[in-house]
Amino acid sequence: MPHPSILTITEDTMEQDRLLTALKKVGYTNIITADSADKGWTVLKTSDIGCVIAAYDMSDMSGLALLKILRKEERLAELPFFLTDSAFTKIKVIKAGQAGVSGLFVIPYDPKSLKMRLITALGKLKDPVIHQVELRVKKGLELIEKKEYKKALGLFQTLVTQRENPEYYYNIGYIKTAQNKHPEAIEAFSKATSLDRLFVKAYKAMAVVYRAMGEVEKAEEHTQIAAEIYMDTDKLGKAEDLLNELLASGTNSLNVFNTLGVLYRKKGDTKEAMKQYKKALKVHPDEPYIYYNIGRLYLDDKNTSKAKSYFQAALDKDHGFTEAKQVIKAIDLGMI
Repeated sequence: MPHPSILTITEDTMEQDRLLTALKKVGYTNIITADSADKGWTVLKTSDIGCVIAAYDMSDMSGLALLKILRKEERLAELPFFLTDSAFTKIKVIKAGQAGVSGLFVIPYDPKSLKMRLITALGKLKDPVIHQVELRVKKGLELIEKKEYKKALGLFQTLVTQRENPEYYYNIGYIKTAQNKHPEAIEAFSKATSLDRLFVKAYKAMAVVYRAMGEVEKAEEHTQIAAEIYMDTDKLGKAEDLLNELLASGTNSLNVFNTLGVLYRKKGDTKEAMKQYKKALKVHPDEPYIYYNIGRLYLDDKNTSKAKSYFQAALDKDHGFTEAKQVIKAIDLGMI
């Protein structure tokens, strides 16, 4: 049985040749090459690829940037994707891990490691934790198709309540990176990002069930949780799409506007963030966290006097608001 095709992407011609030689030496001959991330993306959209090996750094678009794009696509979210570099720094390992890389290949290539990791990736050998969560999500989606909504809801509720915590695996990834145990770090990061994707799917499915049952508020709540998971993992485009879907459905929720404000602040779009926070205030003018978030926006713009007025407004609404007290003190002391 022939091996699935491998797509190799690097703009360095000599490096491309060395990678092809290394792959052929360990038995992989079904190889497609691309000399840029853009061309690689075109191949991925038009061909059935079993695995991608891309250079971490390239001039127009990096392999890391391509990985982030690929992980946003449902069809390609689980595709094995490896990055190559001659020297992976701790920062590079963390960024690759957070983006959902399958593994790292250090140049010059170690044939034994290359073969072992490709066998695992192309053989689709799954971590037992991920496999069990996948099976339960699949079962829940099947129940929805059969319109067995209560059973589906029960299964998903149990899954998210008793879930393996992705944060636990992210922390292991950071620790292993600090210890220079990069393969173990990537394994932990990979598990964390896979769990995040599955729990997003679970929360979105629960939103579908609640909407079908006529419980609109709960549907919105679970869509919001899915969006927040996307935001926590820096998938801001996906989060924005979900939140805008909620707005299009007619919701006038404080949480949606506030979360959109946080999202646009993360994206550096302070004007749009402010617009969303002001909408949130119209819905709930006594919510201290909205004033606090607007204060943070003004801090970003170095307008400390305006920022302080909003932090004070937050404190006026909630006299025990510790964060607001601390930042006002820091402004008064000239620390920020």
